[in-house]
Parts: sequence; C-alpha cells; structure tokens
Amino acid sequence: MIKKIPIYLLIILLTLLTIYVSKLIFFKPFSFNHFLTRQFVFNTLDSPESLTYIGLLEKYGYRSYNGKLSDYSLEKDKDDLKKLRREYKILNSYQDKELSPDELLSKKIAQFQMKNEIEQMTKYPYHAYPLIQMNGLHTRIIEFMTDIHPIKDEKDGEYYLSRLAEIPNVFAQILEKMEKRKESKIFPPTFMVERVIDQIENIINIPIEANPLMTIFTEKLSLIGIEQKKIDLFEDKAKKIITEEIIPSYHLLLMHLHEIKPLANTNHGVWSLPDGDNYYSLRLKIMTTSDYSAETIHNIGLSEVERITNEIKDILKAEGYENIDDVGQVLVKLNESDKFLFKDDQNSRKEIIDIYNNIINEAYDLVPQYFRKLPKSKVIVRPVPTYSEKSAAGGYYRGPSLDGKRPGIFYANLYDIKATPKFGMKTLAFHEAIPGHHFQIALNQENNDLGIYRKYAVNSTAYSEGWALYAEQLAVEIGLAENPYDKIGFLQSDLFRAVRLVVDTGIHHKRWSREKAINYMYRKTGKAMSSVVAEIERYIAWPGQACSYKIGMLKILELRQNARETLGIRFDIRDFHDFILENGEVPLTVLEDNYKEWIKKKS
Repeated sequence: MIKKIPIYLLIILLTLLTIYVSKLIFFKPFSFNHFLTRQFVFNTLDSPESLTYIGLLEKYGYRSYNGKLSDYSLEKDKDDLKKLRREYKILNSYQDKELSPDELLSKKIAQFQMKNEIEQMTKYPYHAYPLIQMNGLHTRIIEFMTDIHPIKDEKDGEYYLSRLAEIPNVFAQILEKMEKRKESKIFPPTFMVERVIDQIENIINIPIEANPLMTIFTEKLSLIGIEQKKIDLFEDKAKKIITEEIIPSYHLLLMHLHEIKPLANTNHGVWSLPDGDNYYSLRLKIMTTSDYSAETIHNIGLSEVERITNEIKDILKAEGYENIDDVGQVLVKLNESDKFLFKDDQNSRKEIIDIYNNIINEAYDLVPQYFRKLPKSKVIVRPVPTYSEKSAAGGYYRGPSLDGKRPGIFYANLYDIKATPKFGMKTLAFHEAIPGHHFQIALNQENNDLGIYRKYAVNSTAYSEGWALYAEQLAVEIGLAENPYDKIGFLQSDLFRAVRLVVDTGIHHKRWSREKAINYMYRKTGKAMSSVVAEIERYIAWPGQACSYKIGMLKILELRQNARETLGIRFDIRDFHDFILENGEVPLTVLEDNYKEWIKKKS
C-alpha cells in the first residue's frame, strides 16, 4: 500500500521546486554550471540561425525557429547590453573558493569573454561594419539560406519561404545602424564601399532563374520526393518574394552605399576612427587572448618573417637555386610556374577538389599514430560559392551539425586558379581539415566531458586558428609533406601568417596604407596578387583577427617544447595533443594556466 504524502510536505516540496526553477530561469542559479548553461541556452534561443546550425532541437520535434531570422535592431542591441551587464554581475558573485577546478576554469573563460564584450558594446558599438566585402551580412545571409537551412520535408520548404520574407526586415534594421554610423562619422574605407557595391550589384543582376536562393531551393525540394506540382508552387512563391521584396531591399542597401561613398574613410586603419588606438588594443586582446601590445606583435612578426625566410632559402639552395637575394620573388616565380599551376578551366577545378579529398584521406590514415581520439564526423571539400568567391579567403571551414547528418565542410576558393599552386594545397588542407580545424572543432563537439557552455559558447580565435596553424607544421613533421616543394608550401603559409602580424599592426597601429601593406605582403610571401589583395582587405575589415593565428601557434609550440624538456623520455605527443584539445576552446592565458597544472601532474 502506498502512503499518501502529507499535504504540508507536498507544499514544501513544491515551494522549493518553484524557488529552484525561479532562480534557474530569472535570478542567480544555485549551480554555477547551470548559470553558464542558462546563459548559452538563452543566447542560442535568441538566434534562430544558431538553432538551425546546431540542429539539436529538431530531434525533439521543435523547429519553428527555422522560419525566422535574428533581430538586428538597435533596441535589441540595447537590451543585449543590459542583459550582459546583469549576467556579468551574477558571474562575479560566485566565489572562487566555492567552485570546483573545472567550474573555476569556466569562470575565468566567461570573465574574459564577457568583460571584453561589454567594453566593446559600450565604447565601440559602431566601429565594426555590418556590410563588409568579407563575409558581410548581405552575402552571409544567402550562404546561410543555401548551405545551412535544411529542406527535409514540405514544412521546411514553408519555413524557407518565411525566412526569405524576413530578409528585407533584417536589411532595414542594418540600414538603421548604418545611419547611426553616419551620424557618428564612422565610415568604412572607400575600397570597402566599392567592393560591397559590386557584390550587391552582382546579386541584383543575377537572373531569377539563376539566383542561388532559387536554384538551391529547387534542388533541395527535388531531393525530398514531393510531387512536381508542389515544387512549382514553392518556386512561384519564392520567385515572388525574391523579386518583389528581397531584390528591392538590396536596392535600398545599394542606395545607402552610394550615398556614403563620397564620405568614405580615405584611411585604412582603425586608428583613424574615434579612440581608434584603444579600440585596436581591445581587438588585439580579444583576438589574440593575450596582453601583447601592437608594437610587441609587430616585432614578433618581423622576427618570424626573417627566420622563416631563411628556412625557405636553405631548401631552395638544396634544390639548386643560386643567388637568392629576394625569397619573395623566387616564390612569385614558383607560384606562376606552369609546373605548379592548373589549367584555368572547370575540369581543373574539379581535379583540385579531388586532390584535396585525396590529401585528407591520406592524413586520416596516418594521424592515429599521433592522436588518441579521432573525430567521428567526416569532412568534405566544396568550392566557395561563386557569388562570394571573388573576395573570399583561399579556404575556410564550417563545422558539422550536432546530429552528425551534416559533415564538416572545407570550402576551397577556386576563383583565381593561380591562387592554388599545387605545392600549397597540402598545407591548406591540413589547416582547414585534417588535423586542423576539423579535428579541433569536431572533437570539441563530440567531447561528452565538456558542458554546454564550454562546447559551444566559447570563442577563442587564437586557440582555434593557432591549433590549425600548428596542425600544418605537425603534418609536415609526421611525414605528410615529404616533397621539398610541399615543405616550401608549408613555410610559405607559415611566412604568410608571420607577415600578417606585421601588416595587421602596420595598418591599424603604424598607420600603413592598404597599398603599402599589399606591397609588403606580396614581396615577402610571393602569393598571387589577387590573394594578397583579398587578404589585406580582409585585415582592414577584421582588425586584429589575422594576428590570432601566429600568436596561438607560437604559444602551443612553446608549451610543447617545454613539455618535451620537462618530461624527457616520458613525453608522449598523444598525451600533449589530448591536453590541448580536451578542454575545448580557451583563451591563451587560460591555456597556459592549464598547462602549468597538467605538467605538474605529469612530472
């Protein structure tokens, strides 16, 4: 016989549960990890695109967010800042002595991120431009719709149409912010305005039948097995939204850009913006997760450029080259040599994708000797979409979905065939895929020991890009690039990242012009001019981001060398890689603190 619970006890239990739930949702949760999880969940629920990208809630039958886009309004920005300040206050109210080591680590990460974000949102809300030639919202929203939005059934098709209808509202909100920048006399450089004008004009001029918002939609609908009559109906609705709503909204963006073009910034560095020097210092701190000054980073770059250049000279001499006064010029000749170039046709572009896949497969076979854990998710190679390839980087990576249905994707830019010399392909594949970004990002997602916050809410570019650059060197060390020219490809890539330290700080700290930075990078790296121009313009649009790669790589190499010297014959590179990857993305300052604890336990 089951005894009844006394009414007073039931009331007490319900009261305690109400208090717990109230604190969990509205106030300070009892559990620190619950607080961080709440923060991530609320932020994610606030972003329909993030929910779609993660794809987790669809398992439970909830996917109405697939019909929505994020709120980009000024009011939303104000509310976000208020919320962030409130959350930061709660974060600091948790006492260190009451937290476990893992919770204390999470607190350090959260403090670093939130403090910097509050400072940027408070002091510099309009210093970054929403419409830039590199991954600006005007092209990013198309990539999201074509590459990420799922079409698995008719309902997804309806959500697609709903999202299309929301694009004009998003652009209207962006225009409102562009007007705020105009009032504050914050304008992008002239070249950036011109690049974005060209991109938007290209989008507007695409015939509706060839518009990627149409073609990809039709392609995905045809794969889910619905009757042609319904596909035609979907197509008609999409055409109407695109032609009558989306294209006119692009015209409004275009009008604004033509309006501000005569007012555009004639300088290229953020030093020319209000309080620009301090803004750049903050950007360096956020991107490198270090306290290095711009001057220090500039000098590190100069030193690395000299060291790597000498290594390239040694290989060239061994290959029979003589009187190598200018390595950059030799690299230019190598990059332009028919021996290392593909023909400029579609067959060659297909061949490049096939070669990249072969490189990745070869790496898959060898890396188990150097890693104890391998990602379950696979990685595939795709060309950069044609509508954004002109201004996109040489390659970039997009992580897999949580449910494993969408693999990691390495996007290779095939716009300028000369920007893909054969001897540079391996190192790019190592960086973007195996054992670079794909290993780090996929293993992070698959790590069941990490909580939600540590898996998905931490953004440390210096760690993630530092790992990818370290992965390039590791791949060479373990024998995946035995050919001397493949090694030159790696060193040219390494030199490229060292030069980034020089030109990024040169532009934003030492007041270099765009042209001076282009000239320096071209002379030093021998990269194709089209690639150099796109890269320099990227650094102008994303101040500090380019410095994260090399600073992160140097820190990982420094820790590895210290571990080798400290542990001697007990050093196992698999253990070291486990340590680097096991805690997810972390700021470099936190990584170094973690290392001190790890090496103490290993010694």
